[in-house]
Amino acid sequence: MKKTLLASVISTGFLLATPHSFADDKLSQINISGVAEVLATYNDAEDGSSDIDVDTVELTVEAPVNDFIRVSTTLKYEDDPEGEDDFFVDEAIIVVGEEEGDISLTVGRTGIPFGVIRGSTWTGPLTDDFTDNTDDLAMVSFGADSFSAEVYAFKGDQENDDNVENFGANIAYEANGLSLGAGFLSNIGNTDAFGQTEDGSAFRLNAAYSLGNIDLSAEFIQAEEFDDLGGDKPSAAHMGIDIGTDFGLLALGYSMTSDAEQLGLPEQLLVASLARELGENAEVIFELVNEEDYAGEDSNTVNAVLAVSF
Repeated sequence: MKKTLLASVISTGFLLATPHSFADDKLSQINISGVAEVLATYNDAEDGSSDIDVDTVELTVEAPVNDFIRVSTTLKYEDDPEGEDDFFVDEAIIVVGEEEGDISLTVGRTGIPFGVIRGSTWTGPLTDDFTDNTDDLAMVSFGADSFSAEVYAFKGDQENDDNVENFGANIAYEANGLSLGAGFLSNIGNTDAFGQTEDGSAFRLNAAYSLGNIDLSAEFIQAEEFDDLGGDKPSAAHMGIDIGTDFGLLALGYSMTSDAEQLGLPEQLLVASLARELGENAEVIFELVNEEDYAGEDSNTVNAVLAVSF
């Protein structure tokens, strides 16, 4: 399963030194930030297995071009069990619009913004695996008071996608700690999990609520019927709770799928993690993961992660 970074590990940047005469020039303000994660893991499946490796490395460069245009590029390394480890361009976007404005245009390569609940456990929810897709897109975003919306178009990488025929839309409301959202994707067949030549749409409902040091979140995603999957209508759901304590961040996540066996996804995933800061911009994460497949067989994994950012 694809893993996601904790929100608290999101990289922070620093400002490169520039000649004083250009100090006010937007082009001289280049932010460079990065993340590195080392994973030690044990899985009790079959005779048991253990491993230690550099799981993820990210390097992000951001720069304001002028008052209306910003650019951002992220290079990423991910450990791949299939032996295809390499650095790749995870994101390369140009954003047009005032930074605090109500409307903006984003063009370039980035994750398709359909699934929105990433969870705070180090191992990502099944909804993330269900919707994971990076592509070239053009997106217009709107925001006013507590409401926001975005519409986007992307080409996709299916053999029958010779034109930009895929699109999506999101709408969200956020106020007083409550977040509600919904989304539509015209073709979820492009995602890594589906990998289909067949087109199929999907919709999403999501909600989150923050109360003091407790955060609750939930997401449900339903795809339409896929003939290539025997007429199944795959779906995925996730519920999570984060509790901030004096010792660290406790995160619990429960995910489930339906009619997703042919996608290579488990039927259920239960994750419990504890993240504790090790000074500024560093933390250690301990995690217990229980995964159950469609045959009713389950496996347990223990993860220990050292994550640093700059």
